[in-house]
Amino acid sequence: MAALLAGVAVWAGLGVLRPADPPSAPVLVTLRAVTGGTSLQAGDVEVRHLPLVALPAEYLSDPAEAIGRLATVPLPAGAMLLPGSVVNRTALASPGKAVLPVTLTASAATLVRVGDRIDLLAADSDAEAAVVASAVRVVAVLDPGGDSSPLSPARSAGPVVLVELEPGLQARVAAVAARGTLGFSLR
Repeated sequence: MAALLAGVAVWAGLGVLRPADPPSAPVLVTLRAVTGGTSLQAGDVEVRHLPLVALPAEYLSDPAEAIGRLATVPLPAGAMLLPGSVVNRTALASPGKAVLPVTLTASAATLVRVGDRIDLLAADSDAEAAVVASAVRVVAVLDPGGDSSPLSPARSAGPVVLVELEPGLQARVAAVAARGTLGFSLR
């Protein structure tokens, strides 16, 4: 009996000495792998409490911030959602810039990544290539299947890529992109 009471006393003492759990915050994470360009649904995300010391300065914590929005990049299961993980007006473009969806050639699917700087190229009727926009930043690479994305242009040969442009280039790039897929060169 004495041994039992001694064991209970040690267990209780260790429980008191155990450090408190570190401060945590609610964070939105993916429940399954998600392809870039996929519209996130309630079953794709959940709120988990993670230690504050492991969190970046900005992260999503409310499912309403992600549900119904498109993932900008492929996300593995358990990925923490950041403001740039989903398409929204403030997460994509730098101040004073505009974002435009364009369809690139099929070869872009494995080459172009978020953050890349690319030149957009278009061929004229003589099959001569011309630079339509230079050193544009890729802000999202959406699912190459693209048909279900509300951001997809009418034609979908390759991935739909959201690019950051100077506002004065929007009309020119949109007009050229409406004629078909664009080529690209990596910088």
